[in-house]
Order: sequence, then structure tokens, then C-alpha cells
Amino acid sequence: MKNFSKDILIVDFEATGFDIELDEPVQVGLIVLDKKTFAEKKHYVSWIKPAQKVSSETAGLKWANITQEDIEKINKARSLAEVAGEIIKIIPGKYIFCAWNASFDFYFWRKLLQQIGRDIRVTGILDLWTLAYIYLHNDDKYTGDFKAESVFQYFGAAPRIKHDGLEDCRLEAMVFKKLIIPGPV
Repeated sequence: MKNFSKDILIVDFEATGFDIELDEPVQVGLIVLDKKTFAEKKHYVSWIKPAQKVSSETAGLKWANITQEDIEKINKARSLAEVAGEIIKIIPGKYIFCAWNASFDFYFWRKLLQQIGRDIRVTGILDLWTLAYIYLHNDDKYTGDFKAESVFQYFGAAPRIKHDGLEDCRLEAMVFKKLIIPGPV
């Protein structure tokens, strides 16, 4: 197994919808994996209060099966800038950014860091969807589609009831390790 040059930062955002220009993050989860062992070193999760109040009919929340209790937490949560101020204290100085749909999560990551005037210190970006697609496309045993749920279950995860930023990061870390560390699935 080859070591990485920097720790891996796995990030997952839940959002009000799927349009990165119009929608807002409502939750962020992250974990830091050690660059040599891929063990979880740190983790963080927080709800984020968007500019507009959300409801059970908000597209992204409905898709993610966010509960009414969660919606109440979102509407009382801290601002994006406040959450960014907490996150900046725990992330490594430089890191490799990793996410299931990296372009979506990276957009919100950049927006989060801009809230506190921070530059992005990414040394690389890993899109797990792309890695999984390449790996599974060449796996004769795989018969599923390439949606996160199908891929996560193929690698051993139980079906998700709802999306949660931290739990989704842990599922992504599991897939990352299965793709990077040689051995049977």
C-alpha cells in the first residue's frame, strides 16, 4: 500500500437542493484520515442555518429523508461563518480533499472557507464516484448502478435510512479504503 503525501479530508454536505449556485448547505460532516494508515484522526459534524427557513418540502431535505426534528435543528443552527470558524481549528494545514461527488462538495467547501477569508489549502482532489466507477466498471461481479447507495452496499454498508454528513463521510471512507488498499472486496 502506498502512502499519501498529505492527510485525506473527506467532506460531505447536505444542502437545500442540488443547484450549487442557488442552494445552500444545511449540514457538513468531515473526517480526517491519516495519510499512512487511513485511520480516522478527527471528525466533525454540524447543522448550518441557511438564509431562508427550510421545511419538509425543501427539495434537498426531502431527498435526504431529513426528519422534522432535524429541520428544527437546521432552523436554529449556527451560520455558515460560525461553523467555518470551528472547522478551521481542526483541519490539517494541507490536505487532499475527498468526496463522493467532489464538484458538489468542493463548491460548498470553498464557500464555507470564504466566509472566514481563508484560502483553500488543497493539494489534490479525489472524487470517490469516479474512482468507484473505474473500479466497478471492471468488476464482473458488480451488477448495480453507480449511485452512492448501490456502491456503498456493494462494499458492505447497510442501507441508509437518511443522509447524515458524518455517517456519509464514514461510508465514503470505507469505500475509499476498499478502493485504495489491495485485497478482496
